[in-house]
Amino acid sequence: MEDGLGQYTRMLVLGGIIVSAFYCVLTQKAYGLEESTGPGGSNSAAVHQLGDTGEGVNIGFISVGNVRTTHEAFKDANGVTHAFNYNFTGDGNSIIAHDTQLAGIIASRGGAAYPNDIGVAPGANIYCARVVNNSGSISSTWVVNALDTLINTYNCRVIVTGFEFTGIDPDGNNLWTQLYDYYAYQYGVIFINAAGNENTYVAIFGDAYNGITTGGLRLNDPNNQYEYRMAGSASGSGPTTDGRRKPDITAPSQSQTVPTSSSDTAWTTVGSTGGETSWAAPHAAGAAALLLELADTTPGPNDNNSVVIKAVIVNSTMPNIEDKTGAETNPADSNDTWQADRGYGRLDCLRAYQLLDTNEVEPGTTTTQDKGWGLGQIGQGVSNVYTIHIPTRCRLIATTTWQRRMLWNDNDSDGNVDPGELTPYLANLDMTVKGPNEPNAIFNKAMFGYDESDNLIKCDLLILTPGDYTIEISNNSTTDETANYGFAFELHPIMAGDLPQVDYIVDYNDLSTLTADWLSEVSPLDSLLSPNGIIDFADFAILAQDWLQIDPFYYQY
Repeated sequence: MEDGLGQYTRMLVLGGIIVSAFYCVLTQKAYGLEESTGPGGSNSAAVHQLGDTGEGVNIGFISVGNVRTTHEAFKDANGVTHAFNYNFTGDGNSIIAHDTQLAGIIASRGGAAYPNDIGVAPGANIYCARVVNNSGSISSTWVVNALDTLINTYNCRVIVTGFEFTGIDPDGNNLWTQLYDYYAYQYGVIFINAAGNENTYVAIFGDAYNGITTGGLRLNDPNNQYEYRMAGSASGSGPTTDGRRKPDITAPSQSQTVPTSSSDTAWTTVGSTGGETSWAAPHAAGAAALLLELADTTPGPNDNNSVVIKAVIVNSTMPNIEDKTGAETNPADSNDTWQADRGYGRLDCLRAYQLLDTNEVEPGTTTTQDKGWGLGQIGQGVSNVYTIHIPTRCRLIATTTWQRRMLWNDNDSDGNVDPGELTPYLANLDMTVKGPNEPNAIFNKAMFGYDESDNLIKCDLLILTPGDYTIEISNNSTTDETANYGFAFELHPIMAGDLPQVDYIVDYNDLSTLTADWLSEVSPLDSLLSPNGIIDFADFAILAQDWLQIDPFYYQY
């Protein structure tokens, strides 16, 4: 297929095609969107109950075909549609099932027979832009025109894509990915990119630096339609071919009842155990719309910034996910918050909403907030320091992200992105965490094995000693490169059994740690269990009460 960038014989893949056989199996409703948006899914239904539905936020959809805009799922109570089609190929609109279904996961308002099948952001508007013609070809000119129209004419603040490329190295430096990074950087738009359905690697556009790359989750228990806690077998696993940590997050994919294209009242169930990312990325797009609506109601100017939204979404994810083999992926097992199948964890819209719904924190000051976010700018050799007062034992979760700066020089003024016209620049930022009065770091990029090109850093640290902790964000670039960054943090409670071995199960490891401090009044565990300041029988009683119990932070949230 001609890709418009001087490269040929490439393949375009639709998530719907990959799971085409699945449609023959599910002939009636099995679950529904109401389950995938519940607390065991993306948890967006809880945000709807707070009155936030993504109202008035425009979401752009780069697609192979078009959405059935006349479907009942996209109409409000007055019969007004909130989905719109545009074609940039010259072949006219082409309504297809895949794109109607994907749009439904984002913004379905339910139907007469499906009143509870509500999308992640049912108040949002969908602007669908077709960029693949009837012969299966795609041109960079069509994509550029589509993005210009969606962003500049229709004020789309979120862009989601319904297809992937194979046959081109997804190393972040192919021209398609650079094009997406250019628009994300130039216009501050939130790009939601699917990890792809290639199982062993993250496909284009999931290799983009500036988007939120989303993998797919399956139901870990076939008899429980509420728990999306296992990475789908087909969902693209990282890192990228150039070594960066992608995907960023995962979201529900399997068994979602959605509007489809055969009639204005037709619904179907999509998503298999493969965790196809066409059904996962819409959850992340809807989550971004929910946060943007919240930001529109606040007086501050910075909470709608794309790097802030990305930091908040990633910081709020939960790592309580099984990998593709069914093994748990606790951060304690690998001393690492990121994991190849699930990224940094499962999307949680409510936690993200609660995190953004706080005051902005400023560098150079001490905050007593238990969660917060910030937007900063640092030049080469400059550092910003956030001091967080931690009054008791907890987990310190913090995220910093920034964009790859991308410049486009259209040398021949033809509107096409030609080889050599896009030039990337990436600041080398780091995030260093230090304890109270401690000169040595307990976290930084090098200690936890980040690639030099990673532009998102997240820590999840067990804090046993109260005090003032510093998070230093520094620009270690070797060139004069300035970067805007988004920052988010949360202090999350831990249970009594979350001792220094941190395996999240109260067992012999915890018992041995407690025994080592028997009758000690000088122990880092003093504040963990009984309040008398001595490790004694009262502490053993509490430990026994939780014996072989699993930390609810990772498994019961």
